[in-house]
Amino acid sequence: MSEPCPLCRSPRTRVVYPLTGYRIAACEECGFLFHDAFRGGGGADGTFSKDYYEGVQRDAFDAQFGDYTKDPSVPVYTRWLSHVEDNMRPGRILDVGSALGTFLKIAEGRGWKPVGVEISQFAAEFSRERRGLTVFNGDLEQFQVPDASFDVVTFWDSIEHVTHPAENLRTAVRLLRPGGVLLLTTDNFDCLVGDVARWIYRASFGKVRYAIERVFIPPNRSYFTDRTLSALLTACGLKISVLEKMEYPLDKIRTNWAERLILMGFYGAALLLNRQAQVTVLAEKL
Repeated sequence: MSEPCPLCRSPRTRVVYPLTGYRIAACEECGFLFHDAFRGGGGADGTFSKDYYEGVQRDAFDAQFGDYTKDPSVPVYTRWLSHVEDNMRPGRILDVGSALGTFLKIAEGRGWKPVGVEISQFAAEFSRERRGLTVFNGDLEQFQVPDASFDVVTFWDSIEHVTHPAENLRTAVRLLRPGGVLLLTTDNFDCLVGDVARWIYRASFGKVRYAIERVFIPPNRSYFTDRTLSALLTACGLKISVLEKMEYPLDKIRTNWAERLILMGFYGAALLLNRQAQVTVLAEKL
């Protein structure tokens, strides 16, 4: 027995992958995959504690502790900000799950007035003390500002980590001004590497879990596909203008040399098949 679906609240859910120390469930109504009984938290003992940044996901954040402009995601940030700036002047921007503040600093340097929301106490304090940024420490639903306060709201690899994704997105839409845009990047689990991981798991009758646990990682609450993500954004009152698939920067993934070569092969094949493991969406508030 698993908990109700975090998206559609249907009780018709079931565990599909019992993994090491956690379970992945699927909703029989909307098809959403989620980490059953997920317990996040950003305090010293929570999922997103100091150890998450300096240990569990060290490779993803290591460059940001020093010269944040060296982070492999910076070209992605600047490209999408340029896309947004084609249609509006820099204004107020809110980054949900702002981590160590790299995106906020990039936006600030382009003339935006940035604010962050970050559940991790460690990351929020780092952003304020080391980067001089305005960052609220807590969940987005606890963030108290007037409606329509922002021109842009972003979720950079963060919506998959929040305990209540649908509620967070509805709150984000409420905080957007009419005609404002939401920019979101997250993992896409309807992808080539996900297909292979699922096949290995099923072919071994659940005994070989290494591949699937490398893809469906335990710090995630949500395992979106482009279909389930699009349906959720539309239900929240957003009109999708751009949906683009891509791959997570290889330099931000902890791998050995053999895994790196395998992933490079997957990245090439996935590009040809349009089965990449990340998706970026730009959507406008109706």
